Amino acid sequence: MDDKEKIISDIQEISKRFRNIVVSGEEGVGKITNTLKALQHASNVYYVGNPVDYIGKPRPKGYDKYINYIMSLKSDMRIIANEDDILSLDFSLLEGSDATLVIDEIYGRSDAQLVKIQEILDSNLRNVFLITGCLKNIGRIVHGINAVLMLTPDGVLLFDKEFAVKVCTILRPEAV
Repeated sequence: MDDKEKIISDIQEISKRFRNIVVSGEEGVGKITNTLKALQHASNVYYVGNPVDYIGKPRPKGYDKYINYIMSLKSDMRIIANEDDILSLDFSLLEGSDATLVIDEIYGRSDAQLVKIQEILDSNLRNVFLITGCLKNIGRIVHGINAVLMLTPDGVLLFDKEFAVKVCTILRPEAV
């Protein structure tokens, strides 16, 4: 098994043990790509997009092209690409189902979106994956997570919620 297959396998195994999972790591390590590959056989997957990246910059080749790329990773996934759609969806209708949400990048989300994301974390969905380049960006919602996966080029490190709270308290104490 090569490193990428091991990372995907680890994400699958960890998603069986934890419900609300943050996937973090440096730029280009495959946070979204590996997460979606780990969900290839999952049904009822929703992708919640963000037109900005982990530092607030617009997606390099444009948001539409980025969404097309995301769709190429898992074609049967439902895409929720703009703020109005995110805020208007009633995710409570999915509670108790086999629904999985992948929320791409926390950075740059409006206050209203962060409130909605906290509601999602408090719900009873099978899995919620929060993608973020830096753990400090999850400070306002850190108490709703169960585990953190830190991706590296050759593996996955698993951290518990308490570690994430400590990191957020140090890096962005005003948000915790």
